[in-house]
Amino acid sequence: MLKINNLSLTKRKKILRDISLTIPRGKVTLLLGKSGSGKTTLLRCIAQLETAYEGDIFHDGQNVQTIANRSRVLGFVSQNYALFPHLNALDNCAQPLSLILGRKAAYLEAEKMLSSLDMDRTFSSFPHELSGGQQQRVALARSLILNPSFLLLDEPTSSLDPENTKLLIGVIQRLKNEGKGLVISSQDMGFAEKIFDRAFFIEDGSLAESYETADSLPTEGKLYDFLRGPTIEAIKIR
Repeated sequence: MLKINNLSLTKRKKILRDISLTIPRGKVTLLLGKSGSGKTTLLRCIAQLETAYEGDIFHDGQNVQTIANRSRVLGFVSQNYALFPHLNALDNCAQPLSLILGRKAAYLEAEKMLSSLDMDRTFSSFPHELSGGQQQRVALARSLILNPSFLLLDEPTSSLDPENTKLLIGVIQRLKNEGKGLVISSQDMGFAEKIFDRAFFIEDGSLAESYETADSLPTEGKLYDFLRGPTIEAIKIR
């Protein structure tokens, strides 16, 4: 379990304000909110890409800042995928594991991981030769090859077509069934309503409201306003 206690971050102005929440394994936790609300910053704090925050983040009772190999606990896939442009798909995937297992073993694992995401025909392709969905799957493979307990995804459907969004939903459901915790920042409610178990609405850097799919749907408030319209009808059909 991830536990966030009283997390705040200031950069010239207050970006995150006293956020506390828990994130379990085997569930999809969704961070909702308008652009600039602090969703991506919160993900980056959890992933330790932002470290000047106040408060604490714990993984199974241990402060994540003290974990020696955090990439084996927390995997992060950014909105732009952050692939190395000079490395092909196989090299990108194998790179983090080669530092641990050595080159030969890492490349064998990279081939398996990419193949599990239907990317076995793109081993030698460079990022600029791949579609947005293919780049995303390489970035997913690179994070998953270290077998993290939690996977953090920032706006994962922002550049995906419907077919690749459907493929991503399948991957997320598989990872959830394997017991991984998934934390997803998204404004795509058509995508979100198909996959989330828990939702947190963030506004102006604060945790405004929360929702569990096991609860009754909200009938008023900020989260309701955000979900309101065709999407909330789609959620009722679940």
